Amino acid sequence: MIDTKKLTFEALGPFDMVNLTDEIIDIVRNGFIESGVVNIYSHGSTTAMVALGSEDGIVEDFVETVKKIIPEGSYKHDEKMGHKNGVSHVRSGILGTGLNIPFTKKRLYMGMFQQIYFVDLDYIKREREVIIQIVGE
Repeated sequence: MIDTKKLTFEALGPFDMVNLTDEIIDIVRNGFIESGVVNIYSHGSTTAMVALGSEDGIVEDFVETVKKIIPEGSYKHDEKMGHKNGVSHVRSGILGTGLNIPFTKKRLYMGMFQQIYFVDLDYIKREREVIIQIVGE
């Protein structure tokens, strides 16, 4: 069986990290599928989905590390398209736009401190969409 839901929310721009953990847990708990996999997909080429710990400083460490590994700079996309978000597309491609988390008896297999984050990587404040697709029985 497949059950699909959508979360829509306003994202504030670069490195706005929206914790969706509670919403995902509620969707799985209130759904009709007992066991399976929840696929969490960010509908956008300048976004990412990540699972991080909730301890103090982790989000800041994540942001700073991504900026070091994939720095601002001159990107061909910017030159060819007249945009300034080439780095946003590259970061999204490397980080990935989806997560898959298995669950049994409506309980996600996640670490005690693990959280599910949507990451906005672009420079424009706008409405964003995350697709939640649950596959199982």
